[in-house]
Amino acid sequence: MKCVVVFLVLSMVVLMAEPGECIWGAIFHGAGQLIHGLIHGGKDSVKDQQQDQQQDQQQDQQLDKREFVRHFRRHKSN
Repeated sequence: MKCVVVFLVLSMVVLMAEPGECIWGAIFHGAGQLIHGLIHGGKDSVKDQQQDQQQDQQQDQQLDKREFVRHFRRHKSN
């Protein structure tokens, strides 16, 4: 009787778990990324790299502007 209860409880746990919560989901996801990287050479296209660089530059410029404004406001209030 104990074996039946243990079997039923473990079955419920397995059936109620979401697919992404188990170790197998992480393994399969990692394997999928590895295969994708091997097929595509592990590199982004040149266009994607250029877009990423432009976005990074824009973000850096925005951060510089914000820092300048903060610095200016601090010194203006003193």
